Amino acid sequence: MKKWLLILAPLFFLLTGCDAELEQGFSAKNLQQSWVLTKVDGKEITITEPRIVPGMAVDADLKVSGFGGCNRFFGQIELADGNRIRLTGMGSTKMACIQDDQATVEAIMTQSLQEWNNAALENNILTLTSEQHILTFTPEEIAAEDSQ
Repeated sequence: MKKWLLILAPLFFLLTGCDAELEQGFSAKNLQQSWVLTKVDGKEITITEPRIVPGMAVDADLKVSGFGGCNRFFGQIELADGNRIRLTGMGSTKMACIQDDQATVEAIMTQSLQEWNNAALENNILTLTSEQHILTFTPEEIAAEDSQ
């Protein structure tokens, strides 16, 4: 009987450790940096100078601050089910947006961030997929290298 316990106990801990790792999925630590919006629904975002590129910065407490194209916004990230993400308590400035393309990108981005999204992170590309839209983000330092 003791032999079986000695064999089964390490196996139990090994399997339990694997399950916990699989359940974690997408972690909050993956988000903690500055992100630049590069695509909306698969279409490249093109910003001509001197506009500021839409994006967001996520801190260690999962507080978000960002720019949607016309206005600055802020909020708190909520994570669920390992890879589900949304922005809660969102607030923003209320500047008039002269360019239609900027207003459209901002409306899609801010609406989508407040809905539940499936989050995926592959090769430094963060993809947030809601029921209506797909937002694609790249870390700010990589986006800066690509634009040079």
